Amino acid sequence: MTFRSRITARASRAACLGLAATVPATLLAQQQAPATPQRVEITGSSIKRIDGETALPVQVIDRKAIERSGVLNVEQLLQQVSAAASSGGLTSSSASGATTGGISAISLRGLTSLRTLVLINGRRIAPYGVGFTGDSVSVDVNSIPLAAIERVEVLKDGASAVYGSDAVAGVVNFILRNEVRGGELALTAGDTTQGGASSKRASALWGFGDLGSDRFNIMAMASFNKEGGLRGADRDFARSGINVEHGNDTSSGNTFPANIVLLDDSGRTRNPAVGVCPGPYSVVDPLNNPQNICRYDPSPQVTLLPASERASLFVAGKFALTPDIELFGEASYNKNKIRTVIQPVPISDQFALPGNHPLFNVAPYNGFSTIQLSPAALHYPTAYVRSVIGPTAELPDILVRWRANLSGDRDITDTSTAPRLAFGVRGAVAGWDFDAAALHSQSKVKETVNDGYPSLSRILPLLNSGVVNFWGDNTPEVTAQIRAANFTGAAFETTSTLQSLQAKASRELTKLPGGPLAIALGAETRREKYLFDPSPTIQTGDISGYGGNFLVTDRERMVKAVFGELSVPIVKGLEATAAVRWDDYEGVGSSTTPSMNLRWRPLPSLMLRGSAGKGFRAPSLQDLYLPNTLTVTPPGLSDPLRCPTTGSGNDCQTQFSTTIGGNAALQPEKSKNATLGIVLEPTANSSVTIDWFKIDLKDTIVNGVPAAVILADPVKYAYLITRGPVEAAFPQLPGPITAISGTNINLGETRLSGIDIDGRLSIPMGDAGRLNLSANGTYFIKYDTQNVDGTFTGNVDTVNAATGGVIPRWKHTLSASWSLGAWDATLVQHYQKKYTDLPSTVSGETPKVGAYQTFDLQVAYSGIKNLRVTLGVRNLLDKDPPYTNAGGQVSFQGGYDPQYADPRGRFVYAGLRYEFK
Repeated sequence: MTFRSRITARASRAACLGLAATVPATLLAQQQAPATPQRVEITGSSIKRIDGETALPVQVIDRKAIERSGVLNVEQLLQQVSAAASSGGLTSSSASGATTGGISAISLRGLTSLRTLVLINGRRIAPYGVGFTGDSVSVDVNSIPLAAIERVEVLKDGASAVYGSDAVAGVVNFILRNEVRGGELALTAGDTTQGGASSKRASALWGFGDLGSDRFNIMAMASFNKEGGLRGADRDFARSGINVEHGNDTSSGNTFPANIVLLDDSGRTRNPAVGVCPGPYSVVDPLNNPQNICRYDPSPQVTLLPASERASLFVAGKFALTPDIELFGEASYNKNKIRTVIQPVPISDQFALPGNHPLFNVAPYNGFSTIQLSPAALHYPTAYVRSVIGPTAELPDILVRWRANLSGDRDITDTSTAPRLAFGVRGAVAGWDFDAAALHSQSKVKETVNDGYPSLSRILPLLNSGVVNFWGDNTPEVTAQIRAANFTGAAFETTSTLQSLQAKASRELTKLPGGPLAIALGAETRREKYLFDPSPTIQTGDISGYGGNFLVTDRERMVKAVFGELSVPIVKGLEATAAVRWDDYEGVGSSTTPSMNLRWRPLPSLMLRGSAGKGFRAPSLQDLYLPNTLTVTPPGLSDPLRCPTTGSGNDCQTQFSTTIGGNAALQPEKSKNATLGIVLEPTANSSVTIDWFKIDLKDTIVNGVPAAVILADPVKYAYLITRGPVEAAFPQLPGPITAISGTNINLGETRLSGIDIDGRLSIPMGDAGRLNLSANGTYFIKYDTQNVDGTFTGNVDTVNAATGGVIPRWKHTLSASWSLGAWDATLVQHYQKKYTDLPSTVSGETPKVGAYQTFDLQVAYSGIKNLRVTLGVRNLLDKDPPYTNAGGQVSFQGGYDPQYADPRGRFVYAGLRYEFK
């Protein structure tokens, strides 16, 4: 597979014929005259240039590279971009244990998908917008059909001055296939050698009309993908969250048979039926007091990869009004279905109820999903309790910590639809190249609960009635009552809508000795709408397994922008480009973001380049307007200003009310970015590029300061604490805490820098064909984030404990492609270096996670007219993901990090592609 950067004038001019999607009709007509080089628009600039190599680092993945990669979807393709870190990204497997709606999103530079702008043909896409994630910004890249992509351009530099506020980390621009004449049918099928995660793909493409002679072209494409699911039990490395060798244990004390706590026994956990462990919902845990309790290991039942179906339809058309002006339009509709199944829910006093839950102030719940049995209960374990407390002591009430095995596995289906329509006019008038378009893009996500999510208000009274046997079989009547308590149907729906009008134009103002002086001007207005509509039961927090209550968010805003760009040839070979953009976000304010780029070519084979700029990211509609809801902090917290004196249960080892949600007073994040690079082309068949990058991000928007951090320094964070009046008994102390604010705030700074390296070598071998070698890698010098106390912590080669994934010091892709006549073969190596793991839960050690290296091989034959046959293997050596403690600590996938590694193992596939005119 070849990943190539834009290199030198010679290489980029040769590529111009492949950039027809950005060239107006008048230029397409001129392609009959090869002596006239074509001007093209490159991602990162609004000025068309003959020389495609700009001052900004842009990586291009062309269609041939995509075909050679053997990837199943766009998520897998972008994971091979070295500038994309698993930290801050989202994969469809992230839905296991977190309600992400099955989104797959890219994180450039590890700055998360919130700060990575994704475009289609240079225009925006409506975000996925799943409300539970606190993210109404990220785009689901798997909503873009792989078969429709002509190439992907990855701008590895902030581009707020050109594209807008959400391009702080960079831009991923998907250029779709365009102006097709003839047809194409393609079929691909594959499966893993270990079983599970099979894949089937089919696509059809048809286009007709010649823009030069017929004055029109129309094309249509349809595709369908189906991928099988994979569960923890299907892979040895993911079958258990208990690892004795590493001293790591992510099992749960909420199990079946249920554990208990005697209320007068200092909170010690026991199990009346410990002799029946292990079982399908319980294990004997060698790391966690195996003598008298059971543990539950969820790993075998967790979805590693969800089963999915993806269908897409894409239509595009052009009509030449004149030789210089064309009308264009494109419409697409994508529908994805993703099914995720994980272990049954836990129900016990360890899980808080939201403040508005109908049972919140009702005994014995009192704010928790409590199961409490008295000695009079039908299935009270009298004999066992007697063996603990003695034959004469009074029997105590007990707390039951249960895994809801009778409710069934949690089973959800996320269905997303994404209609998109863009149309406009472009061409050349009076020396100006112009492009004006209207866009309507929408993303709808509906999550449906199939099974396994009980309604707490229905099941808790039943569990506390004493009729349920938590240690053995239950009657059909009791089982039916438990099953009847399950919630099914629509859990939530989200709708994100983006409507925009945009116009831009560029031209050469005059010829200077060093080249043309060129300018680009543009304006944009867009309306952003966001609706998160949870079901009424979700709004009350009554559904166990959804993590609280979520309220309706229904907001919209207008965004206006004007931008300009000026390219100045200082002397021959030395060009400066300046850009500036003004954005105004309704309800937030306005900001001006400038950038300056330099490109110097002292020799035909050498180019030096650099850039500097500022950026900002406006808070999203969710950041600002997610309704505030009241919940409680984790247990065991104390008010350090009052507890030492009062010793009160209201101040010590307790829980405090806390408010979470949006904050309309948030300010935009601000950034500074810089790059400095060199491009070498020693020969016509070789090139090397090295680019240094640096980004500083301030006023980072975070989802609240943790309550434990606030209470560790209540003076510093006094503005986040609400207190009642001073009490007469303690006039020297502040009043008791009545609430802690956990709403979104601006906090902290992120500082990162590194080096991107890209190399290419083409070796003609005479009768033995041609060998093409390429390398693409990223080396992080630093990635430091600011702590709440003002200090900084390095994050390179460490696990992101909040989201999973890692920012590796070094990541690369190496490719060797050989071609001879009708034969083509490609061998690819993917590599990420080892890193420091999260501390083990039992031993406390922080081991190293091994390097992750896989090889892909593909062979293709096209010696039969119009037919191409492909055979390939991904992960040729069947390499398992390296073990990490993070698997069970950050997500439910024990043994490996789903953000970092692929659990499929060796995947073998075959494909056919037939072209016809």
